[in-house]
Amino acid sequence: MLIAKEKEKSNIAEYILYMWQIEDIIRSHHFDLSQLTDTIISKFNTDKEVQYEIKLWYQNLIEQMMKEGISDKGHLSSTLKYMGELNNLHNSLLTTMQDAKYQEAYMAAKDNLNNFMLKSGGESTNEVHTCLIGLYGFLLLKLKGAEISSATKEAMTSFSMLLAILVDRYNKLKKGELSFPKEKSN
Repeated sequence: MLIAKEKEKSNIAEYILYMWQIEDIIRSHHFDLSQLTDTIISKFNTDKEVQYEIKLWYQNLIEQMMKEGISDKGHLSSTLKYMGELNNLHNSLLTTMQDAKYQEAYMAAKDNLNNFMLKSGGESTNEVHTCLIGLYGFLLLKLKGAEISSATKEAMTSFSMLLAILVDRYNKLKKGELSFPKEKSN
């Protein structure tokens, strides 16, 4: 909860990845709040009031996941909403806004995006989703201590760079510091 709140404010892509991890943790604990309390919540070095808030947060996530029917797979509607916002901005930066720095990062990632979209077997719904799936898989491989090819590392670097610029533009948009260009005549 504490980490999620901070990431939601500062880096929405990291927030989405963090929430995916939390969803997987909840699933691995079989939606059992007492298991989550024993293995995770009790490990937070905070006062009882904050631990209670964290426990309540997990309880709400469990209920929301069950209500949304994502007990086996899938993601919370709130993270999907953010992913949609990022994808809309991604498309705007490439077309309407013609953000040169973003377009350059996109071109550097494009082949990797296409390859990962093909490998996702239809799981990936758009290019932003592809970046997030790739980075989440990369994180899981690192956590398992698996060997990671140089091609995969290179692809993940291109995804990270693209998302870093996208998150920067997203934060500016939320603060009202990003404006769309005036209409151009053809």
